[in-house]
Order: sequence, then C-alpha cells, then structure tokens
Amino acid sequence: MPDRAFRPGDSPGSNQSGGASGGSGRGPVPAAHPDRWYTWALRRRVLGALVCALLAFALGRTAVGTARGQGMDTLFMESAIHWSDRFGGVSKLVTSLVSLPMIVLVGVLIAFFALIRRRRTLAGRALAVVLGANATTQLVKWLLDRPDLHVTTAIPNSLPSGHTTVAISFALALVMVAPNWSRGPVAWLGWAWTALMGVSVMVSAWHRLADVLVAVLIAGAWALALTPIERRERHVPQARRVMAVLVLVLLVLALLLSFAALRGVDLVAVATPGASGFGYSEFLAEHAWRARLLALAGTAWVAGACGAVLHEVDALCVNRS
Repeated sequence: MPDRAFRPGDSPGSNQSGGASGGSGRGPVPAAHPDRWYTWALRRRVLGALVCALLAFALGRTAVGTARGQGMDTLFMESAIHWSDRFGGVSKLVTSLVSLPMIVLVGVLIAFFALIRRRRTLAGRALAVVLGANATTQLVKWLLDRPDLHVTTAIPNSLPSGHTTVAISFALALVMVAPNWSRGPVAWLGWAWTALMGVSVMVSAWHRLADVLVAVLIAGAWALALTPIERRERHVPQARRVMAVLVLVLLVLALLLSFAALRGVDLVAVATPGASGFGYSEFLAEHAWRARLLALAGTAWVAGACGAVLHEVDALCVNRS
C-alpha cells in the first residue's frame, strides 16, 4: 500500500485514503480541529525556513565583512586545527567520502526510497533540495568577497563550505524520502555524518566555523521550504524528542564554552596576520586552554546546528496518534 501523507481534514481515526469510516466501521469519526496539526506544522515550516535564511545572511555578513567576525571565525578554525595530529586521519576519511561514487549511491537511495513509497514527486522535491542548496552555496561563494581587514591572513573567501553543503543536503533529502520505519534512524545517521563533515573541514583547515554553519543553514532553508507536511505512524517517536534535548544541550554548551574562552580577549589586538598560521596561532600557543575550549565550542556549534536543522525537517512528519 502506498505510504501517502495525511492531508488537512484527516482525523487520527481515518484511513490514509481519506475514507470516512474508522476502525469500527460505524461512520465518520469527527475531529474537533482537523486542520490544527497541519496549520501548526505549516507555521513551523515557514518560520524555520525564514530563520535559516536570515541567520545565514547575518552570519555570513558578520563573519566575512567585519574585523571581529573574521577574527572570531578564524580563531575557532585555528583551535580546531590543533586536533589535526590526533584526528587528521579521520578527517581525511570523512572528507574523502564526498566523491562521485558516494553522490551516485545517495542518489540511488533517494530514488529507491521514493519508489517503495510510490511517490515520484517526493523524489523530485528531494533532488531540488540537493541541487538548490549546492547551487546556492556556489553562487554565494562566488558573489562574496572577503576584504582584508588586517586581522587574519589575507586569503580568498571560502564561505559557505561546499563539502558541508553536500553532506547536509543529502542527509536532509534522505530524511524527506525515508519510509516511516526508517525516518528516525536516517535523521540520526545524517546528524552524525554531517557533524563529522563540518568538524573535519575545520580540522583540515579547509573552512572556518561560519563557512560550515552557513552551509547548514542554506540547506536547511531549502529543505524546510520543500519538505512535504505529512502525518504518519512514527516508529519510536521518542527518538525525535531525545534529539531535540541533545540539540538544546549542545547549543547551550557551545554558547557557554565560547563565552568562557573569549572572555576578556580583544580579537583585533591579539591578531598577528601573516606572521604564522591564519592570524591567531601565536595567541593560541600562549593560551592553550582557550584553544581547547574553542575547539570544543566549535564542535558543539556544528553538531548543534546540524541537529537542529535535521530535527526541524524530521518534525514536519507529524506522528499520527
């Protein structure tokens, strides 16, 4: 039987084809507010897409166009680079997964899930998320110019991260098309995969923190705009609540660690652009404890942002209860 979405007006007791009879066969099962769940999900979807777009714009503008933004962004990346000796092998493995064979494999999985659900248009939406997010990332990267504000070593703009966009857009597309029995696990696996990718490109010195976060937000805006609102039986719906709690904990932890590590630091005064590294290597060498806190904070920001976007897209499939 096709795995169709519930539409406005469907009650929990009705069948998926919109029939009037419930399980007892005694006629229609009235619903006091049959459209309330759909209205709530629609508002959440629109608000989420707008928030992602606005945050991406504000973060990109601050991280690229202001001295303090450039400094803070670079400081997070240089702190993560300190992990390269310990996790460099893992980072290389993770980043190498963004390859043509992997892209083909994920495309086949998206088509397979859409096929078994008998929803070709859903495959089209998922493909649009992948293409739209990656095209937007490349367009923004081409349009943005990173001015030399004499805070960090002068290098071309790298915002947003292409590797991160590929990873998060594929994860979101798979969540969109996944059947009800696998949507939760796919969201969790996608969370782990995208968080690892985001941290890996920082450890490898390919991208700064804002590059990763803006990529996640761009993909999130596309996914929230195109993911259909559905009402289906969810397997282990508690897993989504656990994800929400973990995301909140990660974001609060990231905020606290960032505040502790940056407290009392004049980002412009301590910068040494061109001397070595990207502008803050000497400062971090003298304050190793700040480097450790910033590396942990950057990891928490990336994991929290990836989890938040995946959770919001997953939440558009409302549990039928």
